[in-house]
Amino acid sequence: MTVKGSDLRELLASSTPDPTLVLVEGGLHIVQVDDLDTDAYRGALLLVSRQELLARGVDENSPDEVLEQQAAAVSTAVNQLGG
Repeated sequence: MTVKGSDLRELLASSTPDPTLVLVEGGLHIVQVDDLDTDAYRGALLLVSRQELLARGVDENSPDEVLEQQAAAVSTAVNQLGG
């Protein structure tokens, strides 16, 4: 599973309140953090939230290279989990 910089840019620009990027059945989805408690997203693997990225100094105006570096770190962490 590979997260791309464009996935993170979409997360950062999302109008969803408290958006998080999750992995559900092999697909990436941006959902409100509260939705993780619903049946539709039960068992989803939370990859990263907008708040986490902002805390790392990454925002929607960050250069593509920075987003790609962050995406690679998320992808590596997920792959190490076997996701």
